[in-house]
Amino acid sequence: MLGRLGKSMKEGALAVALRAYINDRYKEYGEILDLQVDTNECRLSFRVLLRGEKEPASASIDRYEIEHEGEDVYLKLRSFSTSREWITLLLNQLLAGKRFKIPSKVASLL
Repeated sequence: MLGRLGKSMKEGALAVALRAYINDRYKEYGEILDLQVDTNECRLSFRVLLRGEKEPASASIDRYEIEHEGEDVYLKLRSFSTSREWITLLLNQLLAGKRFKIPSKVASLL
C-alpha cells in the first residue's frame, strides 16, 4: 500500500512539474488544464484549451520512452490520440519518434 501511495505521489508531482513546464514553454498555443502520468503504461493524458477554441480537447501520449544520455534525460514520443481526429493525425505525423530533453527539475522526479 505504501508503495502505491509513493508511486501516486511521485506521478502527481511529475504531472504538476510537466504541466507547469509545458504551459510556460508553449503558452502561445494554449494551456494544459490537467495532466495525468501513468509510469507503468508510459502514458500521459491531458486536457488542453487551445488558443481560439471554446472547448478543451482531450489528448494523450499513448506511448513514450525515457532515454538517458550522459547527464541528460530525454522523452521520446511514440504515439498520440486526441478528441480531434485532425490533431491526432498531425501529432503522429510530426512528433512520433521525436525526442525532447527533459529539464533537470522534472527529470529528478523520474
